[in-house]
Amino acid sequence: MRTFVDIEASGLDQINSYPIEVGWSDTLGNQDGFLIKPLVNWSYWDPNAQLIHSISREELLSDGLSVKEAAMRLNSSLGGEIVYCDALDFDGFWLKRLFEAAEMEMTFTLVDVFNLYSEMSKEEFLLMQRYLNDSPVPHRALADAERYSAAFRKAVNQ
Repeated sequence: MRTFVDIEASGLDQINSYPIEVGWSDTLGNQDGFLIKPLVNWSYWDPNAQLIHSISREELLSDGLSVKEAAMRLNSSLGGEIVYCDALDFDGFWLKRLFEAAEMEMTFTLVDVFNLYSEMSKEEFLLMQRYLNDSPVPHRALADAERYSAAFRKAVNQ
């Protein structure tokens, strides 16, 4: 089993941005995704980022989980696992920001998807890349994580 995570954020400015949506999906079909309610001091908002992910700040305030609830939910689901992401610098930063705000330790390990590629045969790697290239990038956390888990599943279990 492999698990993939994706994070949408308030913008790409790492100094000021924060996570607004997290989604994960594993190759067994388990998955979860949720919005995160920004803290009062998380005020940075990039309208260009909103054009990409289509999530409004108002939606976060009304439907988002607290940072504590979000961190607890991730640890409960992913604790002890190795979790793959496609943008380690950004995703790692945003998860660190989330867990620091929640005053909790992350109980899973986040690694770059490139580490997974080294475990695959050349044929599997090329198939996974083809599946990824042929599928649109939704820019929503759960859908993006599902895209990776589906591509891995198709490539390895062909």
